[in-house]
Amino acid sequence: MTFQKKVVLGLLVLWVVLLVVFGLIRSGIISSGKVIVYFFKNTGVSAQPFVEVQRNAGTFFKMDISEKIKFALNQLIAGPTPEESAQGFISCVPADAKVLNVRKQNDIIYVDFSQEIEYGGGIAEIKGRLAQIVFTATQFDPEDGVRILIEGKEIKSFSGEGITDVEKPMYRNDFSDFLQGAKNER
Repeated sequence: MTFQKKVVLGLLVLWVVLLVVFGLIRSGIISSGKVIVYFFKNTGVSAQPFVEVQRNAGTFFKMDISEKIKFALNQLIAGPTPEESAQGFISCVPADAKVLNVRKQNDIIYVDFSQEIEYGGGIAEIKGRLAQIVFTATQFDPEDGVRILIEGKEIKSFSGEGITDVEKPMYRNDFSDFLQGAKNER
């Protein structure tokens, strides 16, 4: 086989591979592994604006929306990277919390956390924590609501602060005061 025939054959094989990959992406079998995690930027004032931070997990293969949300929430729990912390990004979510399960039913996302999600912080930090959870969980459909479960049980109040707004689904509009100056930093 001549060099020219090898080049043509190589280009043909590359073309077929690209067609297959683009077909898988278009069909939804492969989708972008990018998610948004919402942190705060420590500005030295009490009302800290949200910062959208993009995290990349490579490529999602046949991952349903609940799995994508769970991945994003686990990234939220992991907190800012050292580089992000150096830029002043902070989180109100305890690092020892765990996402036990996520399921989306109609327009409500049910997120089941371990009990550690409720530990620590005053009322402002707890509200910030809930805002981070709601915005991170609803990034794929901002009109969805979020219902928090602890260890598989629906809760009437959240944390020792007794926040009762968790008895019904929470929406982004419930936390609109956190949106001042929200921008994508990555």
